[in-house]
Amino acid sequence: MAALPHTAAAHDPDLAPNAHHAAARIIAAELTMQDASARLQALAAERPSGLAETMRHELAEASATFAFRQAARQEQTWIYELAGYSSVEKSVVALLPQAIRSPFSDMIAGLHSLYILGGIDQYYLVHAHNTLPYSNAAPLSSLRSYYLEAQNRYGVDASYLASINFIESKFGRVNGPSSAGALGPMQFLPSTWANYGQGGDVMDPHASILAAARYLVHYGAPYDMRTAIWHYNLDYDYVDAVELFARAYRADPAWLERMYYWDTFG
Repeated sequence: MAALPHTAAAHDPDLAPNAHHAAARIIAAELTMQDASARLQALAAERPSGLAETMRHELAEASATFAFRQAARQEQTWIYELAGYSSVEKSVVALLPQAIRSPFSDMIAGLHSLYILGGIDQYYLVHAHNTLPYSNAAPLSSLRSYYLEAQNRYGVDASYLASINFIESKFGRVNGPSSAGALGPMQFLPSTWANYGQGGDVMDPHASILAAARYLVHYGAPYDMRTAIWHYNLDYDYVDAVELFARAYRADPAWLERMYYWDTFG
């Protein structure tokens, strides 16, 4: 699975982050993303005319989207840092704005589940690695439409599909084959794809996301999501990670856009 953590070089476990400093950095990243989003909304309402105005508009959009990406990556660094020091996490979360406390805690808990799944018990060794081109995934607007289409057709909440898409392939940036031979944005074994792919291309995000919804429904979704998710990867730490990330997405849909840029560059 693409989201399984990679450990880093040795690091002093006693050098825990300062709670107030960590909270200030997170809030700064949040404010940067809010400002970038506000600029993009304002730009979307503009109707530039003429070459000069069109160029100015495009440059302003590029600047705002880059600022958002960079702030999302910075926030990932701070989240990973907190995920490595449970003794500091609660102190920092208490200093954050009320609106982001719950999804922030869910994100950290989801990372802990992935660490356990990956056999890592020294959480402070895990760091963000911005090694994937962000443009190697389908546009987030397209992915959102695929999640919602699957939700409308099969009843599986879009948040679960987004969570699985992140964990399995970083939204389609790491498509395998895995060590077990799984392929595509939702990581299907060829034999499983033959049963649920309906003749589509396993590497196509649209076909893969719809197939994942069909697979989950076969195993009990949407009424018994834990059992359905367990069949996706036979481990309850995996189930917990999927549920925690999905819960954060439902509490604040903006978290999906943040995580879309995790571990990326460009």
